Amino acid sequence: MLAAFVAVGLALRLPLMGDSIWFDEACMSNQRIGTWEQLVATIYVDIHPPLYVVFMHYWNSLFGDGEWSMRLPALIVGLASIPMTFVAGRRLVGDTAALWAAALLTLSPAHVWYSAEARLYSLLVFSTLLLVYTFQRLLDDSEQPTWRLWLLHLANLAVMLSLHYYLALYVVLLAALAPVAARGLQGQANRILIWHGIGLILLAAFILAKQYLGEFETSQDYLRRMSASTMFDLLFAWTWSGNTLRADGSSIGLACAWTFQIIAMALTAIGLGQLWRQRAERPFGLAVPLYALTIPVFLLVSAWVGLGNTYIERSCLPSLPFLLLIGGAGLASLPRRIHLAAGGAVLLLTAAALVAMFGYRQTHWTVYKPNPDWRGAAAWLGEQIDRGGSGRAVYTSTPNPRPLSYYDSRIQDVRSLRPATDPTEIGHKVEDRLGTWFGEMASDTFTSFAAQQQRLLDGARLRVYPSAGDPSQLEPEARASGDVCYVVRNEWHPHPSIDSSVEDLLSHPLVEVLETARFHGMTVYKVRITQ
Repeated sequence: MLAAFVAVGLALRLPLMGDSIWFDEACMSNQRIGTWEQLVATIYVDIHPPLYVVFMHYWNSLFGDGEWSMRLPALIVGLASIPMTFVAGRRLVGDTAALWAAALLTLSPAHVWYSAEARLYSLLVFSTLLLVYTFQRLLDDSEQPTWRLWLLHLANLAVMLSLHYYLALYVVLLAALAPVAARGLQGQANRILIWHGIGLILLAAFILAKQYLGEFETSQDYLRRMSASTMFDLLFAWTWSGNTLRADGSSIGLACAWTFQIIAMALTAIGLGQLWRQRAERPFGLAVPLYALTIPVFLLVSAWVGLGNTYIERSCLPSLPFLLLIGGAGLASLPRRIHLAAGGAVLLLTAAALVAMFGYRQTHWTVYKPNPDWRGAAAWLGEQIDRGGSGRAVYTSTPNPRPLSYYDSRIQDVRSLRPATDPTEIGHKVEDRLGTWFGEMASDTFTSFAAQQQRLLDGARLRVYPSAGDPSQLEPEARASGDVCYVVRNEWHPHPSIDSSVEDLLSHPLVEVLETARFHGMTVYKVRITQ
């Protein structure tokens, strides 16, 4: 049955593997981390721990940075998470409930989405499930832990702490639960506490070093505050349907979304009751709600104490299998006829959510905002280069048009290639803190990085600049090529209510639109700016 789930999961995820790369994924390509200097510079400014970008640097060197290649690691661990949900969950909620959770993860729009994205998020799910599984076995009185099990637990612990800062919350939680589960600080519980503590100390040292040598960011503009209402949507809408059923705003879609939400709430309530009733038989099951709420509650408390933009749904993806385990426990506890009817309804609504995701993912906001067709836009601009358009400027309101460069290296974003900090300044900072040798190494590395960026910029045939509503505020390169330039509008980011510079520019009396090329989620204009 699990093999069948994985086969279905593969069939659902494969259609997304060839979609156009978006800018977060382009940051995992050779364009951003292909050289050692680029890798170091990325680690220096990245908001995540360094493991995944280091892994992708070497992965790309072996297998290339094509769309399928970059997404393959996420697909592999995403598919592995399906049986891992059962393996970790059966000790928590029983076989039937764990099978339901594995089936629902197979069909989950959110998990399907992030299993086909060249980022770290599907690995968050797998590593969290693996940590919970090894934790249970280490504290199981019926078996003697082997050195292999300890090695697996500790290796995965290192991966989690090097992968995403929020995963440290699970390391803390399991360290706190170990003496409770073992009824005291003894044996395996003591060892878990010690090793988890060592891992957390090393992570704290890395964070302090990053603050000491550069900057450690605690929020980003694209993130938002966790609130009670957003938590409710996360737990009972996004987790179960990926917010796909209400994508088009139709009455049928909204009715299905509300029905699914009510069923999810009911199954969660029933499942929590079942976990409590089975506490003597499966005491570890009482921890499932803690696993499900660890990150969401942390983000909610962070917002209450004033830590601002820290929340986005994908950062809470590790909660997904545990919420489904609770729902599976609810389904498994129902009388047979009701169980089959409720399970059929859940599967039907999940299938509808998947259909909505595949149907609307390029035109509506579903699991996340649609990925525009950067590939098509880059190909069109490449044709313009081939037809004599070299030297013209490209203007866009998109904060990061890096996918254009990923698909055609002749198109380069000026803002991305201009170093934010002078290499000598970085070298002096490192020298002041770590000594001359490290300072010179940092200065040489970032000087080489800046030179690489400059070579990319010098080789560009089209340069991309931020747009402005008034032609007089644009970079002057359009004047160097007969006043003809290009304007790129990502229709999903940013919204015109936040940045309407492209719309204002196109409606300006000095701007004449010569040609328009439309792609899903994106429009490219060839314009002439008159004097």
